[in-house]
Amino acid sequence: MRTGFLRHSTSFSPAASSILLDLVPGEQVRHASRPRAYAISPESLTGVDCSMPSLSGRQVRGVGTVASRVTLTGGRILQACSYTTIVRAERDFRQPWSHYLGRPGAVEFLGKMNVDDAASGFAEDDDGFQGIELGAIAEHAMNNLQNSSMLDGKLPVKVPRGSWRWAFQCPEPGGRYLFRFKILKDGTRLMRLSAPGHDIADLMDLVEDMALHDWLLSTVEGIVERAELGSGPTEKMLIRVRPVIDHVLHHWMPGARVKQDLLPLWDSLDRVQGLTRQWDILVNRVRDQLAMSTITMLSATAAK
Repeated sequence: MRTGFLRHSTSFSPAASSILLDLVPGEQVRHASRPRAYAISPESLTGVDCSMPSLSGRQVRGVGTVASRVTLTGGRILQACSYTTIVRAERDFRQPWSHYLGRPGAVEFLGKMNVDDAASGFAEDDDGFQGIELGAIAEHAMNNLQNSSMLDGKLPVKVPRGSWRWAFQCPEPGGRYLFRFKILKDGTRLMRLSAPGHDIADLMDLVEDMALHDWLLSTVEGIVERAELGSGPTEKMLIRVRPVIDHVLHHWMPGARVKQDLLPLWDSLDRVQGLTRQWDILVNRVRDQLAMSTITMLSATAAK
């Protein structure tokens, strides 16, 4: 999954968002305005014939399709997610592409594969993406949309994209729930989940929401660090911190699109990583600094 600002100088309206994300002819863009405006593109498919991820290094071939969708939140924040469901092949040989196209968003593995090993390899190992390049597919989907003629190419503020790799598996009957989270040196977030009885669309909403808020926090942290609050000329500080107010703060709405029974997983990440606590501290710091700067400027004006 990739998260970043839309390359456009202003926010997109709901109507414009639906046109922008109309990526698959004949398929409908899903959108809503409450509790926060968002639009989700129809899914496109990419064929793959590659190695499956493995923590142990086992070589297993997989053939099928990867589904990708792009989401625009608040007319401003773009996310691209590419995913597939790994299933056992019905035959022990590669079949014609027509067979795999009839199972969109699924990759069939040929031979023996340990599902737990594959999930661990993809979402817990630093190099787990080797073989099945879901990240490259997501990057391609995002870059294609960013090159749309509807966009003026102007970023509201230059910040790094957020990058997530995640794996979800259904536990065996009587098996335990699982939640693991790790941040790599390059900033990529790895997440592995295991919980019974959830639809893939609901899980996509959950992970998109997690990735969105993690990226919002990282974006504010970066801007505040560059703004050097409390030091240097007030005017320069205000210019540097203004993007936080104009483009970021109002998007914070944890769990807005998450299904009720999945909220405990969101809360688990929040507790472990302290997202909300860090967010509140940063936002209060920005507001306190703005208040102090305003008082200082008013005092200087009154003294003249």
